[in-house]
Amino acid sequence: MSDSNGFVEVAKLDDVPPGKAIAVRVESRSVALFNHMDQIFATDNQCPHMGYPLIRGQARNGVLQCDWHGWSYAMDGGGCFTGGCDDLDTFPVQVEDDRIFVKVSGVQSKRVGAHYLLLKEGLLKQDRWVLSKAVAIMLAQGVSEREALNLLVEHLGKHIASDEGPVGGFRLQRLINGVNVAARLEPDDRLIPFMNAAGAASGRAGDRPERQPLPEPISWERLVEWTEMFSNDANWEGVEKCLVSARAMGGHDDDIVPLLFTHALNPHHLSVLRNLTHVSNIAEALDEFGWEVAEQLVCNLGAKLIGRFRGTPQGALRDGIELLQSLQPTLDRLGVEPESSNKSFDIDAFAEGLLSGELNQTFIAVTNALEQGVHVLQLADAMVMLTADRLARTPVSFDPGWWNISNEMELASKVRNTLHYAGYRNAVQALYFAAYQFFSDRWLSVPPRKYSEIDFGAAAKDLPDDPADARKRIIEQIESILLPEVTASINAYFRAGFDGRELLDDIAISLLKHDSGENLLATLDIVYQELEHCSSHPAVNLLVVGIARFTTHVRKQDDNESATRTAKRFARRETAVDLY
Repeated sequence: MSDSNGFVEVAKLDDVPPGKAIAVRVESRSVALFNHMDQIFATDNQCPHMGYPLIRGQARNGVLQCDWHGWSYAMDGGGCFTGGCDDLDTFPVQVEDDRIFVKVSGVQSKRVGAHYLLLKEGLLKQDRWVLSKAVAIMLAQGVSEREALNLLVEHLGKHIASDEGPVGGFRLQRLINGVNVAARLEPDDRLIPFMNAAGAASGRAGDRPERQPLPEPISWERLVEWTEMFSNDANWEGVEKCLVSARAMGGHDDDIVPLLFTHALNPHHLSVLRNLTHVSNIAEALDEFGWEVAEQLVCNLGAKLIGRFRGTPQGALRDGIELLQSLQPTLDRLGVEPESSNKSFDIDAFAEGLLSGELNQTFIAVTNALEQGVHVLQLADAMVMLTADRLARTPVSFDPGWWNISNEMELASKVRNTLHYAGYRNAVQALYFAAYQFFSDRWLSVPPRKYSEIDFGAAAKDLPDDPADARKRIIEQIESILLPEVTASINAYFRAGFDGRELLDDIAISLLKHDSGENLLATLDIVYQELEHCSSHPAVNLLVVGIARFTTHVRKQDDNESATRTAKRFARRETAVDLY
C-alpha cells in the first residue's frame, strides 16, 4: 500500500512496542524501525561501518549505537559520531491511526557522493577495511574508475614526497600492477586488485611544502648537465629541483621520462636493478594519468630513484659495473635500431651464454646477438621464455628462488617499456641489466637446457574435453597444491588448443582471493603482458605453467575472498546476517 507521496505501509504500531525495534523489507532494502522516546524512527538497518544489523543496537537519548563495534548515529538525521564520513541513511515516517508508513523511494542516500571522503579517510589511516568498503561502494554505484584511480595516484605522490625514500617505488609498482590486472578482469572480479592498488597508495600525505622551480635564467641543456651531476653525487634533492624546473619551463615534458631512464640505466645503478622497473612504472603512470595527476610522483620519486645512495660496489658487482662501462662505445654503435625485428639467430647459444654463470660470457652472449643485428625485442622474448621455462622447472623441495626468476622475467619485460618510452639505445642498455639479473641468479639449481629440448606440451590423463571443465580441474589442482598435476594439465590444456587467456583469468582470481598480492601481483601482471606479446610462441604454455606453479607454492593464506565478499555485500546494502 502506498499513497501519492511515496509512503509505504510497513507495520502496525503494535508491532513495535516502546523501546523495541524490528526490521522490515522496503523496496529490497532492510529498514530498521525503532519506537524510541515516544517516536517512530526509520533508518537503514545496515551499520555504515561493517554492515551489522542496527536493530540489535541500543537507542539512547536519540542516539543509536551499533552493538558490534560501538559506532553511534543520530537517529533523526543519521549523522555519525564515530567515523569521518559514515553517516546513516534515515527515512521519513508517518503514523496514521495504528499504521506505520515509511518513504524510501526518492530519498537521497547519504552515501552518494561520500565515497571520495571515505576513500581519502582510508588512504590517510591506511585502513584496509575502509579502503575495501570505499572501492566496493564506488564500483557498485558505477562511479568512474578513472576518478578513483586519479585520487590514488595523486595521494601516492604526496605520500612518497612526505614519507618515503626510493622504496616508494615498490608502492608505485603495486599500484600499477593492481590497475593493470584489474583492467584485464571482469568488473565483478576487479575489487581485490583495486584494493591492493589502494593499499599501496595509502599513508600520511601532504606534510611537505611544494617544491618551487629554479629562478631564470635556466636552460634545458644546463638542467640535463645538473641532473647528471646530482645523480652521480646521489643528491636526489638536486635532481628533483632540476626536474621540477624542467617541468615549469615548458616544452620538455616528453624529454623528462627518457632522462630518467638514461640515468636509471647508468652502469653505477647495476646495484639497484629495480630502478629500471620503477622508472618504467613511473612512465606507465604518466602515460596513463597525465602530468596534472602524476607530476609530483614523476619528479619526486623519479629523483629519489636516480639520485639514491648506492654504496661502494664490491666483488662481482664491481666487475659488472666496470665491464658495462667498458662496453659503452660498443653499445653506442649497436644502439641503432635494425630494420627487421625478425632476424633468425641461435637461441640455444644465447641461452647457454646467458645462463653460464660467468659474467663475461653472460654479457658476451648479449653483445654477440646485437652484433648479428638481432632486435632487442627478440632478445627480450628469448629472456622471458627462458624465465618461464625456469619457473616451470624450478624444484620446490627447498628455497627454490621463485622471486629471483620472477625478477628475471620482469626485467626482461621492462626492455619493451624502455624501448617504448626511452628509445633503442636505452633498450640495449636495459638488456644488460636484465642479463646481470640472470648472472646474479647463478646459484639457482635450474640448469639450462637447449631450446630444442623444451617440452612444449605433455599429455595429461583425464583432462576434461570441455575447456571450462578443464579450467575448473586445473584450479582445483592449484588450490590443492598438486604441482606435478598442475604442470601436466596446463600443458594438455594448451595442446588441446584451449584459450590460454581464459585460463590465466581463472588462475588470477584463484591467486588473488588467497594472497595479499603484494609480491605475486607483479609476476601476474608481467605474465598477462607477455602472454599477449608471445601469443604465437610455441612455448607460450610455459608462461602459464610457470605462474601456476609459482603461485601454488608461495602464496599466502590471507583470505582476500572473505574480505571481498564482505565488502561486496556491504556495497549491496546487505546486513551482516543476510548471508545466513
